Amino acid sequence: MCCDRFKTMDTMHRRFALIISFAAVTAASAQIPTARVGDITHLQGQGRNVLIGYGLVTGLAGTGDGGKFLPTMKAVAEMVARFGVQVESIRDVESAKNTAVVMVEAVVPEHGGREGELLDLQITAVAAKSLVGGRLLSTPLIYHDRGVDGLFAFGSGRIIVEGMVQTSGYIRQGGRLERNIFVNVLAEGKELRSIGLLSPWIRSDQTYLTLVLDDAHAGWSMATAIAQAVDKELSISADVERVALAVDSKNIVVLLPAHQLGDPASWIRDVERTPILMESGEARVTINRRTGTIVVTGETRLSPVIVSQLGLTVTVATSQGDGTVLRPAIEQQDFVALDAARLRQPNVRDLLDALNRLKVPFKDRVAILEEIHRAGKLHARILYEG
Repeated sequence: MCCDRFKTMDTMHRRFALIISFAAVTAASAQIPTARVGDITHLQGQGRNVLIGYGLVTGLAGTGDGGKFLPTMKAVAEMVARFGVQVESIRDVESAKNTAVVMVEAVVPEHGGREGELLDLQITAVAAKSLVGGRLLSTPLIYHDRGVDGLFAFGSGRIIVEGMVQTSGYIRQGGRLERNIFVNVLAEGKELRSIGLLSPWIRSDQTYLTLVLDDAHAGWSMATAIAQAVDKELSISADVERVALAVDSKNIVVLLPAHQLGDPASWIRDVERTPILMESGEARVTINRRTGTIVVTGETRLSPVIVSQLGLTVTVATSQGDGTVLRPAIEQQDFVALDAARLRQPNVRDLLDALNRLKVPFKDRVAILEEIHRAGKLHARILYEG
């Protein structure tokens, strides 16, 4: 592919011409990459758990939410009462403007946690103007799901506030786990059947684990490929005809053989190590305007199309037999033209690479892609993030 800039005779109205040449593919196709099953999936039940709490911050320089904010005054009154100081009226603490009530969050790692481990805390003010200089008093943390009872951790420490927003901050290793948090990734067949997985292959008296595909790889094709790969790799050692079943486009149920019930970790290791051929997958163009990035996956083909976009002229042309490229006549015109080559259909990667060489601004690249997609000539899904 070659990219050149040409000027028209009228320098007051310069236009850019982009020539994209595609040579025929005569060599063997590139080798399809491989990955491990564990690289593109995670186990059902394995994930981050959030602990929450409602605490009191002191040491603020008059930026707290005391005064007429009743929740803070009640919290201060309860705190001093624990140390034997009797508060006759809630009004006795209404001038405590160096205090504030806050919400506290701690994230437990996806593999769980053990008693005594330290966690980072995220602190958010409820009504205070600023948390700068504040210190969180000892605060109990519970599980975010009210259906799970019990105290899980305590949090305390000096709050670090960074950036322009002063109503939130964090405490490095300010939370301490008071009980173990284990991650259970195994389920009996009767549990799976109770949630609607009614395949005859899933038996109520057997144990299973579920592989969950990452969103970027989810799809019926990939789910089926993983099930087939695990079957091929482990069915003999499991001494069964079938080890895995793709139940939908995102979840693959894997049998835990009876002889592995006492050592499920080694079986899970073997499942996650299973190699899988990585197909091109669904054609997607993911645009993140906040970060200014465009991510292209799969075979994002383009068909011939003309789309108006400022003064940029893009031409897709076929290379000649001697390797040269016929340069089309450059005319002053305000359109973008894409003429698909017949030897290899162009794709979004080619277009973005060419636009990048011409230093076309991000917003104009996005506009071009969106116009082509609206015209039905960009054969891929466009997704937006951020």
